[in-house]
Amino acid sequence: MPKKIVKGFTILELLVVLAIIGVFAVVAFPNIIKWIGDREVRKEVYKTVEFIKERKSEVESGKYGMTQIILNRQLQVATMTPERFFNIYKGFNSPYQTHKNNQTCGFMSTAGFTRQNQYDPEDFGPYASDSSVHIYPSAWHNPMRTVICISKDNSIRYDKPNQNARKRDDETGNWVDIFVFCPKSNSTQLTCKYNSTIDNRYMIEIDRFQNIKVFKYNKNQNKWKKI
Repeated sequence: MPKKIVKGFTILELLVVLAIIGVFAVVAFPNIIKWIGDREVRKEVYKTVEFIKERKSEVESGKYGMTQIILNRQLQVATMTPERFFNIYKGFNSPYQTHKNNQTCGFMSTAGFTRQNQYDPEDFGPYASDSSVHIYPSAWHNPMRTVICISKDNSIRYDKPNQNARKRDDETGNWVDIFVFCPKSNSTQLTCKYNSTIDNRYMIEIDRFQNIKVFKYNKNQNKWKKI
């Protein structure tokens, strides 16, 4: 009976396989890491978008007369009861006559809001260990925050818009507020900016009606693309 010959791999064949695996690792691994990082940033972007929508829903349902959101390292929130809103903006003896006349809102407690301290913990940046992003604007930038005021009829705007991070919308030409997210893996709190060239950045645009657009920066084309 003839013997069965079992042929294994030669050393040369094994070396070729190892070389192919090595090349694949060098090419693919950085892209995998980049994809994972991008996914984490995107997750925080859409979490923030949902946060804004939830606060807007609270106003539309009548729970609050107006809500103010401060976008920086913390997503801070201040609210105003429907009664307080009526007294300020509809009543005859408004305690904030200038805001009533101009249909504007001031900053937090200086304009009749009550700060909701449960939202004060750090959400982004160097002091938030569970966050994957740095953000713009923040305390390291000028401006240092973006403030939006949400009322049911969208008639109230922040009284110091030039202190917000803003740009003109490419489609409408109108001024919109912005909030930028940068991966911690390739940015710092100082380098995370709207006009930097850091890859994998995301940006949300918010118009006066709290309509939100999400953009991602394309480094190869050096432009923001709506997603």
